[in-house]
Amino acid sequence: MTTTDYQIARAVLLLANTVTKTRNAHLKYLGIAAGQADAINFFDEHPNSTITALKNGFHIQHATAQMLIQRLIKKDLISLSVDPTDRRAKRVQLTDAGLKVRHQLKTNGVNTGAKLLAGFSQTDTAQFAAALHTAYLNLTNEEA
Repeated sequence: MTTTDYQIARAVLLLANTVTKTRNAHLKYLGIAAGQADAINFFDEHPNSTITALKNGFHIQHATAQMLIQRLIKKDLISLSVDPTDRRAKRVQLTDAGLKVRHQLKTNGVNTGAKLLAGFSQTDTAQFAAALHTAYLNLTNEEA
């Protein structure tokens, strides 16, 4: 690793920490934790999914997924219904309050992205996105 490699890695870490700090401030305002926000996003992107789908998608234990679901139910952000094809399974839906929180999460994400990319041309943005994707694949040992 060269000094430049190290400096770039540090700059990426600083950027990631800043984005995380910004997200955490938004989540605090909304009164939810990061895992809860991720679950709301998951169920918006996968309507009527089960708790097991969340568990598998997040690679977490079933008990952890259950606890996350119970907290979201207490906050009236999701509701459960019985799966008509498997009565043991529960389908998860966002409530009206959950949909409002999801909308705010999207708005906050768009605003953070706009700030992050301010001054970038479309070409710069495309190159930055491609570089980030490649860097992610490099670190996760995944293939494009």
